[in-house]
Amino acid sequence: MNIENLLKYQEMDRKLHNIEQKISSSPYRKKANELSSIVKKAQNRASELDGEAEKIIAEIDDIKEKYNLNKSKLDELLACGVEKMTMDDIEKTNNLRSKIYSNLNILEKMLQKSAENVNHVLAEFNKMRKLNEDARNQYLACKQKIDEETKNLEPEKENLKKELAVLEKTVDNELMTEYKKKRNEIFPVLVELRGDHFCGGCSMELPKVAISRIKEKGVITCEYCKRFVYKK
Repeated sequence: MNIENLLKYQEMDRKLHNIEQKISSSPYRKKANELSSIVKKAQNRASELDGEAEKIIAEIDDIKEKYNLNKSKLDELLACGVEKMTMDDIEKTNNLRSKIYSNLNILEKMLQKSAENVNHVLAEFNKMRKLNEDARNQYLACKQKIDEETKNLEPEKENLKKELAVLEKTVDNELMTEYKKKRNEIFPVLVELRGDHFCGGCSMELPKVAISRIKEKGVITCEYCKRFVYKK
């Protein structure tokens, strides 16, 4: 099988591959991916904090309701005169007052703790919001740089694609189809046999039976890296 045309195709395809690599490995693209991850994490955390805030507010409402209930009971007890009470009633009333005072003290501490939790959640929420905003602005700046780089390389990229389309017609259809499949995973796809036994791509030693097929077919597939291997 004549592979000269495929070699010419690959040589030009290498230029296209280099451009694609330059675009995909741009430091701006890497930074943009990092910033995108930061934005998602900040948004997820902000959503979690929103849920936490709702839960704390519900707890505060419940504490306030219990506080007001105990306060009302205390006011009723304080309004009661002791003139008609027996000593036993007075003792029970005083014990009840003490218990209500204790409940009010506990509820006040719970309210204070809940208020601190709300402030903590609010502070972290504002932090996440600022982180999200800053990351978004940086992302947009990186995206602009990426677009500029891509735009500058696009003319050369398109010209190469046109030239490759012309060269493609000179290559065996079956070979070209396999080349394109492999090209998405490995590059270069076509490598020269190194020495008498080794793949020029992965450097693994090829079986003798495979080497013998090169003379018959002109090209074989490396069983290790799946590249096409040829011998001049």
